[in-house]
Amino acid sequence: MPAVTRAAFLKLLSKQLFPVLKEEGFDGTGQTLRRICGPVVHVFNVQAASGGKACYLNLGAHYDFLPGEGGSFVPPAEIEESHCVFRDRIDPPPGPAFGWAYGADMAQAQENVEFLVSEWTRQGHAFFAQYDTYPASCERLLQQTDPDQIHPAKTLNLARIALHLGDIDRARVFAQSGLSRAPQAATSLKAKLEQVLAG
Repeated sequence: MPAVTRAAFLKLLSKQLFPVLKEEGFDGTGQTLRRICGPVVHVFNVQAASGGKACYLNLGAHYDFLPGEGGSFVPPAEIEESHCVFRDRIDPPPGPAFGWAYGADMAQAQENVEFLVSEWTRQGHAFFAQYDTYPASCERLLQQTDPDQIHPAKTLNLARIALHLGDIDRARVFAQSGLSRAPQAATSLKAKLEQVLAG
């Protein structure tokens, strides 16, 4: 068993990190907090790492007009990080642990949480700033993303965002790029990209 338990580490997070998140508009209980602003949904989630000695801090951003990962629409208040089409993690400091270590003792756990709060300000803010306001963040995403430099599956999300904004030409550019590079076996993805082109 780790010297500091998951429950003890979560208690420290709920005292030191969660109030910062709530001050910034996040809401929720347990290990998932959400911030909903119009169609923009931000998700913060604490996930246990295997081995019981560390956790991951997951970040997710989603637009409620897009289907979630997996294809179904999820109400904003129920969106989990795994449903979000844009995802990342707050990187822990380099070390032997995968994820954020709970620590060998409470002093170390406290130190880890303090560092984590500062990394939220740096990494967390930087991630969510990309998906801050609507429609400005959508337009920025479309302008800054080279369709040929992203995975074909991601071109579908960008094409759908462009369609939602009424930018049919740009939607087609993303869909064509995805279609030209999608693996032959990705029949469902290809059908959805073709749907964009047909629309």
